[in-house]
Amino acid sequence: MTATQFSDVNEIDVTDMNLWTSDPHPALHYLRENDPVHWHEADPKSPFANHSFWVLTRHEDIVHVSRHPELFSSAHGVSEATLELPISEFDTFAMLAADDPYHGWMRGLVSAAFTAKLVRESEPYIRESTVAVLDEVAGRRDPFNFVHEVSAKVPIRVIGDILGVPRSDQHLLTEWTDAVADLDDVTIDFEKGTGHSAKATAAVAEMFAYLERMQQQRAESPTEDLVSKLMGAEINGERLNWQQQRESFFILATAGNETTRNTTTAGVRALAEHPDQRRELIENPKLIKNAVEEMLRWGTVVSHFRRTATQDTEIGGKRIAKGDWVVMYYSAANRDPSVFPDPDRFDIHRQPNEHLAFGGGGPHFCLGAPLARLQLRVMFEELLQRFPDYRLAGEAVFNQSNFFHGIKHLPVQLYSE
Repeated sequence: MTATQFSDVNEIDVTDMNLWTSDPHPALHYLRENDPVHWHEADPKSPFANHSFWVLTRHEDIVHVSRHPELFSSAHGVSEATLELPISEFDTFAMLAADDPYHGWMRGLVSAAFTAKLVRESEPYIRESTVAVLDEVAGRRDPFNFVHEVSAKVPIRVIGDILGVPRSDQHLLTEWTDAVADLDDVTIDFEKGTGHSAKATAAVAEMFAYLERMQQQRAESPTEDLVSKLMGAEINGERLNWQQQRESFFILATAGNETTRNTTTAGVRALAEHPDQRRELIENPKLIKNAVEEMLRWGTVVSHFRRTATQDTEIGGKRIAKGDWVVMYYSAANRDPSVFPDPDRFDIHRQPNEHLAFGGGGPHFCLGAPLARLQLRVMFEELLQRFPDYRLAGEAVFNQSNFFHGIKHLPVQLYSE
């Protein structure tokens, strides 16, 4: 579908799962070209869109909202939807959905695990883990799902170690976050405007039961992992409560896994579909950092975040009333032609590349960005060195999610026959 196939911005429903399981960019292009600050009217019978909100698709507007937290609050929820799922209570994510001073304090606590020094020192360990994962598939001659066999394994090991989850249990983190990121079993009651995912419900319950067991162990024998630090953390002289601790665990496990694994998969797909770019990267490995930034832009994983206006204001000439929801579509901003010439082209030479894959700046810029970049660089250095001729063996299958625009199945064959 191309942008010219639309005749009215109101034809486009950005909350529609089907939009995100195909190619959302023609619709996003059309919105940005014709109504970059678009009022998306609520549909009371839709669990995915039963609240009206502003759709922002222009790079400069999203940067503006991101860098003015005094005008646009995170403390009233971060999702475009009010879908009644077990994760709906996380519209008060301990760190993502908070303003300062609480947000700054919480960010300071967690940032101890992501300092520049620690990230640099982790490269040998990340490379060792990457090589081990590639060793596991090196003998495969048949096509396999690259997502489960490669992309998911290194990020979950890294974030699992940071959280303190034993290696023998880290596969559980993958299973739980997959269930929440891919709502392929949602049943919808259109009369009530509600939805339910049995898979996500069970996963969240299992995750928190596991965290509770970890906390019992840490209470007896504290360690240096983040679970222990969350248990001992205080704000205004008070310890974090159970809700705050589990929200933090949830978001760190999810963000630390889903974003990096999905960008890895998007990069593998992009290089396979653009053999000229892959050939250049193999011939000139110094382009790897550039290539990683283009993968982040091209395959933007987190499609959106929401803010709530704290007072009457204006965006792009449109009046935004106090209390209005504004939803920033990073997928659209990262293909804004006013910032990225020929934005639909995958170009490993692209400079500058001021993408918003980690957010638009401001206090909520992604803490894990340096670690994600390192993991991506190491993965593609090792992958292209060992399997330069890999090819796709089928079509990509995307998550049923309008939040994580990620691939859940990508058949890959490592050797050309």
